[in-house]
This record gives sequence, C-alpha cells and structure tokens, in this order.
Amino acid sequence: LEDNGATWRINLVIEDTQTDPILALEKIQSLNSKNVKYAVGTQSSGELRNVKSYADSNNMILISPSSTSPKLAFADNLFRFVPDDTQQGKVLAELFKYNGIKVMIPIYRGDVWGDGLYESSRANFEELGGIVDVGIRYSPEVATLSAEAETLSNTVESYMAQYSEDEIGVLIIGFTEVVHFFNSANSYDNLKRVSWFGSDASANDDFITDDRIASEFATSTDFVATLFSASDNEIFQHVHDHLVDVTGSSPNTYAYSAYDALWVLGKTIETTNSLEYQDIITALPGVADEHVGAIGDIMLNEHGDLAVSDYELWFVNNNDWEIYGRYSASDNQIIIY
Repeated sequence: LEDNGATWRINLVIEDTQTDPILALEKIQSLNSKNVKYAVGTQSSGELRNVKSYADSNNMILISPSSTSPKLAFADNLFRFVPDDTQQGKVLAELFKYNGIKVMIPIYRGDVWGDGLYESSRANFEELGGIVDVGIRYSPEVATLSAEAETLSNTVESYMAQYSEDEIGVLIIGFTEVVHFFNSANSYDNLKRVSWFGSDASANDDFITDDRIASEFATSTDFVATLFSASDNEIFQHVHDHLVDVTGSSPNTYAYSAYDALWVLGKTIETTNSLEYQDIITALPGVADEHVGAIGDIMLNEHGDLAVSDYELWFVNNNDWEIYGRYSASDNQIIIY
C-alpha cells in the first residue's frame, strides 16, 4: 500500500475464539461494536454456523481459512479459502478403496462439520461399492470417550467375523478429542489390528504427536489423515520460512489460506476503492480469481468456496508427521510417495 501511494492501511484486530461457537459469537459481536466489518475467520464450521446470522444482519463479511462443512455452502457474505467437504469425502472414500478397505466404520464429532464430512464420506464410499457402518456420533462436549471406544471395539469384532482385518477401516472425524479416543482405543487389541484414517482436523497437528500413547497408537494403526494441499510456489515458501522462523514449527495449511484471505480482501478494497458491503461481496471472487497466493490459484465456486484442490496424505512416523502421498484432483488418483 505504501509503495502504491495508498492513503489507507489495514489494521488487524485479533480475537481468540478457542474454536468455541458461543465464544465465537461474543468475539464477532465485539468486533462489530468496534466497527470491524471484515473477519478472516472463524476457523471451524460450528463457529461459523453460530455467528453467521449475526454477521448477516450486521453486514459483516467473513472469510474462513478452514471451515469445510458442505452445510455452509451459500452464495452470500461468507467466503471460504478451502474446498468444502464434498471433496474431502470423495478423497477419503478413494483412500479407503486404494487400501483395499471394504468396511468403513466412522466415529465422528456431532456438529455441523462432523455431520457434513461423515455424510460425504459415507455417500462416496457407498458409491464405490463399500459398506459403511452406522458409526458412532459423539458430543463435542464429552470429556472422555471410553464408552465410545468400547462400542467401537464391539463393532469391529462383529465385522471381523465376516471380513479380514485388512478389509476393515475406522474413520475418525474429530478435533483434539481424537487424542482422548486414541488413548481409550489403545486398551483394545482388535482396534490396533485394523487401519485408521482421519481428516483435515487431525493431519499435521501436534496434539497427536505430542501425546505418547496417541502417537504410538497412530503409528501402530497406520493412521493416515487428509489435508487440502497448498502450492509449492515462491509465496508459499516465503510464508513457510517466515512462520518457521517465528514459531519454530511448520505451519498448518490453513495458515496459508489465512494469509491469502487477507491479501485478497486488501486487493478487493484497493480495486473497488470502496468499503461498501455489496461492493466487496460482488468484486471479491473476481479479485481472488486473478490472485496467485500461497495456496496457488484461488478460484472460488458459486458458493464462494475454493473450487478444487489436491489433498495431501499425512501419517505419523516416530512421533513426527510426514507426508505419505497425495490425491490428485485432476485425474482422481491416489499417489503414494
């Protein structure tokens, strides 16, 4: 902006929602009271669902770097610089098929995000001829998942009477509570003899590798988790190197989405020379389409979400996350490194 001689600047106001939908609403209300009308956030779909009506009624524009629930795919004031989970569900189904899994047993977080990814994964795997158990839907508020682990063990045992261990896979769709479930599941030998798969909320996150039991369980079950892929261009490397220098660790992919979201928002304001709600909503998709960022080309679909993306496949090896392979969206192929 300074180089271009602009007379305005972007000032960042930071609020921590702790991925809590109730707290998220309080923070959005706080931002609005300060006349902050543009938010790069919130992170989770559960938060977005809880703040959206307030944002709508107060002409606030939201750009989420990480919300993926298909249930929030609307053409309105919400933009998401990630693909929705109709795509991730397809990737997970293809991953199960690639690994020779015939039975998918889901355990999933009971909220708008968990429900959406479960439904997408289920539909896609059944379309490929797979069998999907009714699964276990758990409350995000639970402090322990021991009862759910016992139920899962019984379910796995029943399928072992009909299928080999290699043909049974568990899909866990959850946030940090995945660690609690791994700790509980570790007590059941049969749960360690089948393959486990996870989603973007688990991939490349330290909450699993920092817990000894969870990390060992993930390693023993060949746990693989999917995560939408950023690019590997100069912008990506610049952001990556800077964040590693500042934080000491490699950032999650959503950091790149947040970085690009701020750039696109700023360029939209610059292009329109306006702060008017409708001007920004109308112009932002076109500005995004012409912008190449850390996540690469940013083409939004009719709902304002990232239209298409490859996915990385991550696994735990010696208490560290490593890339296992990727899903290529252009040819619908799983590629193992």
